[in-house]
Amino acid sequence: MSENNKNSKGSVLASEKKKRKKKTAAIIALSITTGVLALSTVGLGIGLGISEHNSMNYKTDLENVYNNNFYNLLDSVNNLENKLSKTLSSSSGSTYQRKMLLEASKNASEAEISVSQLPLSQSEIQDTIKLVNQISGYTSTLATKMAEGHKLTESEMSTLEKIHYSVLDLKQQLNDFEKRLNGGYSILDGSLDIDEGTNEFTRSITSLKNNNIEYPSMIYDGPFSDSVVNSKVKGLQGKTVSKEEASNNLEKTFKNGAEIAYEGETNGRFETYNFRVTNTDGEKLFVQVTKIGGHILTISGVGENGESAVEKDDAKEIALKFASDNGIEDGEIVWSDSIENDFYLNIAPKSNGIILYPDLVKVKVNLTSGTIVGYDATTYFTNHISRTLSKGSLSLDDAVGRVPSTFEIVQKRLVLSPLDYNREVVCVEVEADSKGSTYYFYFNAESGELENVLKVINTDDGSLLM
Repeated sequence: MSENNKNSKGSVLASEKKKRKKKTAAIIALSITTGVLALSTVGLGIGLGISEHNSMNYKTDLENVYNNNFYNLLDSVNNLENKLSKTLSSSSGSTYQRKMLLEASKNASEAEISVSQLPLSQSEIQDTIKLVNQISGYTSTLATKMAEGHKLTESEMSTLEKIHYSVLDLKQQLNDFEKRLNGGYSILDGSLDIDEGTNEFTRSITSLKNNNIEYPSMIYDGPFSDSVVNSKVKGLQGKTVSKEEASNNLEKTFKNGAEIAYEGETNGRFETYNFRVTNTDGEKLFVQVTKIGGHILTISGVGENGESAVEKDDAKEIALKFASDNGIEDGEIVWSDSIENDFYLNIAPKSNGIILYPDLVKVKVNLTSGTIVGYDATTYFTNHISRTLSKGSLSLDDAVGRVPSTFEIVQKRLVLSPLDYNREVVCVEVEADSKGSTYYFYFNAESGELENVLKVINTDDGSLLM
């Protein structure tokens, strides 16, 4: 297992991992999705029309997957703590210190994946994933800085120390929880024990959040991908639909749907009907449909493996059409990236020619089958309202003139930018390059004041902005 966590469970887990590699894509998809659907009121394996024997087998399989994800998380956190400790004790500016930062970033990314695949309550998992993501991005950024010949500042070392204390705390909590797991604790049963909007498993593990840590302002999956301006859901409209109506809507949406099975309800911040959709390509998708309005809220699943058969330009058209068919008016792709044979896109609607960053939706297209295997409209339905927006008095060219002359201008456009203190401000966004780096400048379209500057940082795991 990890450098600090080799014990007698190692051989058992190694055997279990070999068995789990043979599990079907359906089980893998289920394990990923139940983290999102942890507040569902229906018991897993019940209501699926399968025998009690098969239901128990399914429960055992899913419990094994959860255990594996937990031990992967434990390994990643133990290794992360080890690398941070070595970073803090290394000579400032040394090659070894940079190496430890890069490995810490990798461990944090691995921890993020494991957290996302555990059945934690949705309200808790978002903060935890974001924070682990920040640690990964921060350590990677410091390593990049060191590669350019700089040493870590006292402030950066102080931030790393605070991060280390938080990771130490999480490490202790996870190791304590491991003892409960060894004593027969069921993660699956704990995820179904729901009280006051969260489940017992979530309450058993404290999140990594530490308000005393000050990070740079990082934004992932493109500009403003996780912006939630409103604390309440403001974008849902229409009458309450029945589960039958929701199912009928899915049949119209998924033209290649071979089977649609109802899987219960979620009663949290968003109230949804949950469905399992199997398409003609054999892909297993899990879909949440809002009770109000019957809108698709999320889709998660595992696409086909194999050679990419769909060009990215075609995948963009597929994503834009899907977003349009689901109510995203005049959408524009503002960010895209590919990982293996999946293509990820952020699409923002426009109003009066202004890109609405607070109303982003995320789409994942499988490049083998050309189907939608991921969709997230939670930010859209949280923030989307009817807005009357002014383009302001600052012209695009005037905004460009405010960027230092050493920068090469890439593009300019009007955007609604989510800023600090829950503000939405119409800005002129100017993308510009300088010395091999890309920057985004945000000028207030009315006053001309510079509201924000973001810099693209390239890492081994993709790009981020800070």
